[in-house]
Amino acid sequence: MRIGDALSGRLGEQRAPSLSNSSAWRRAVVGLRVCGGGLFVGLCGLIIQAWSSGAGLTVLAIGVCVYLVSVAIVFSGFIPAVRALPRPRPTLWQLRWILIGDALHW
Repeated sequence: MRIGDALSGRLGEQRAPSLSNSSAWRRAVVGLRVCGGGLFVGLCGLIIQAWSSGAGLTVLAIGVCVYLVSVAIVFSGFIPAVRALPRPRPTLWQLRWILIGDALHW
């Protein structure tokens, strides 16, 4: 599995049709999108901390909290969705690329 395969859309052929219809998979996709927002807010908090330590720490704490909650949401959706797939299942790396592709609309 290469990154180029994921970018060129070859993973779409390997996707199980039940992933798109699964509410757990949609929860994992939304959680991954929120996770990116939490990382962005945390990075902004680090930058703001250079000018104002109180406000910077507050923004950083909010970003870290959003990130940690969204990681829990991703795992609470990813694990049940993968367990519901029929065997043989795609490898973990293939599933990760499929999840990232769905979150970024590749």
